[in-house]
Amino acid sequence: MRRPHSPSRLTDLQSVRTAMLQAVDDCVGPPAQRLQLKIHRAHTHRELWQLRSDAYHLIALSHCQSIADERIHRLLHLFENRVAPQELSRTP
Repeated sequence: MRRPHSPSRLTDLQSVRTAMLQAVDDCVGPPAQRLQLKIHRAHTHRELWQLRSDAYHLIALSHCQSIADERIHRLLHLFENRVAPQELSRTP
């Protein structure tokens, strides 16, 4: 059973979710729709963190690798103190 999250933690989670959705907002098609649904359904920062690889791949396919690098890099600070530090050093 999941513990209820505090209101501030839920607001913070929503902020991260929104930033991830914005990062893939201009990607279209079924893969983009599936990823957006996964982002909406994520319950924790860790779940969102684990979706960054999918986001990177989708952005790279829709645009290019350098844009994917840039967009994913902009998200990293949102996960500080929310996922294990050793995970933050991993690339998507």
